[in-house]
Amino acid sequence: MESVSDVGIIGSGVMGSNLGLNIADKKSPDGEPFHVSLYDLNPEQVNGVLAANSSYSNLHGFGGKDKLKDFVASLKRPRKAIMLVPAGKPTDAVIEELAKLFQKNDIIIDVGNANFRDQIRRAESLEQRGLRFLGMGVSGGAEGARKGPAFFPGGTLSVWNDVKDIVEAAAAKATDGRPCATMNGKGGAGSCVKMFHNAGEYAVLQIWGEVHEILKAYGVSGDDQAKLLESWKTKTGGRYAGLLDSYMLDITIEVVKAKDSTVAGGADDGSSLISKTMDKTDSKGTGLWSVVEALQAAVPAPSLAAAVLARQMSMLREERLSNAKAIPLPQPEKGTWSKEMEEDLFWAAGFAIIASYAQMFQCLRKMDEVFEFGLKLPATIATFRAGCILQGFLLEPMTKAFEENPQLPNLLSAFQPEVQSHMARYKRLVGRVAQETKATVPCLFASLDYIQTMYLTEIPSAQCVSLQRDVFGRHGFERLDQEGRFNSQWRSLQQGEASITSATSAVTSGK
Repeated sequence: MESVSDVGIIGSGVMGSNLGLNIADKKSPDGEPFHVSLYDLNPEQVNGVLAANSSYSNLHGFGGKDKLKDFVASLKRPRKAIMLVPAGKPTDAVIEELAKLFQKNDIIIDVGNANFRDQIRRAESLEQRGLRFLGMGVSGGAEGARKGPAFFPGGTLSVWNDVKDIVEAAAAKATDGRPCATMNGKGGAGSCVKMFHNAGEYAVLQIWGEVHEILKAYGVSGDDQAKLLESWKTKTGGRYAGLLDSYMLDITIEVVKAKDSTVAGGADDGSSLISKTMDKTDSKGTGLWSVVEALQAAVPAPSLAAAVLARQMSMLREERLSNAKAIPLPQPEKGTWSKEMEEDLFWAAGFAIIASYAQMFQCLRKMDEVFEFGLKLPATIATFRAGCILQGFLLEPMTKAFEENPQLPNLLSAFQPEVQSHMARYKRLVGRVAQETKATVPCLFASLDYIQTMYLTEIPSAQCVSLQRDVFGRHGFERLDQEGRFNSQWRSLQQGEASITSATSAVTSGK
């Protein structure tokens, strides 16, 4: 078998075939089109892709387990194979099959939603065998894979020079023409970035869901919601016009105005699709993994955690229905929707989203510190600007802020004028929603608390809890006016010790 292909794709489903076609459409720096080999265990899957794209002379197909050797032989050295297979054991199984056939310096690229700790293990194992590994997160879904996604690669550092031309050619391009792909660092760096990207995605999706819930609670129809949100795409937000313009705002607009007739086989009565949708949101693990990592690393990420918890609570529908029958909550006295509330909601959504991004970036900073990835945060943030689910206007000022000051203490500091001018609106909005509706807005509450807490000079509750812990556990506390760690002499503690001593004496004496 002649080695003709620049890269191979393992897995010819929608994502794999779309990424393969995307690469096949592109050209190398010397002007030659990239040749792509497709492989799948299912021959019909590969044959179907080739038949539907017969005009591509640079697309080569291999279907069936007995064709894996031919697929490998079709790849130019160093061989480069991109895997799009289910995460976990299937990924490890395919890696092992490839490793048996690959030679020194060949490259295995996994683009699944993997835990970055697994990617660290895979990178170390393959490097010991003389192979090279790239754990490369991909964002943008099937459409992004075809038209240009955002890529988050990380792994064997020497890989980048061999794959850069292919990855950058296939990646989405930001407004300044830069490809949305950068080498994030060694080991599991790329998959770590993708994990926390997904956690941010959880939060922002939840925030837009909460905006819908608030509007619905005040009686705003789906069509009117769509009109309002559409106006936000160009609405001026302080220094920025179109502050909230984003892919996730676009899909929210599409969702709230969708009619049931848009679903194949659905009723053709033009009724609202969202009103007939089950109120359960599933998840695939990346958001939860990220929150667990943040908690273990002591990086506060309340908005990311709230989004994960919101999905978990939504899944407990039977319990919720049972609880509602047992204890009907009091019906609040609904307030009146107004232009003022529209403005308040605009800023509440904006600040909650910025706070979620801030938490995501702080988590990545900590992960980089702990695992020594070699992450360059400004470059990583720049890759979010197009192609990915998080893309939106806000990524431009965010990227600029970190490029101007890589040591920026917190992303919120880059939005100082907006925070100082409009935080009162955010607080007023969540207060009214809590008092006047039954709307559940965990991410809006969590983000507000994050902003207020991270800019406080004193947290009285923390002072109180520090002393409480010293009372019952002698854990000690720090002081504002002296260095060191201290214990105080607590009257309740002395009384408690005396009571315990007395009780022990009574038992000993047989009383």
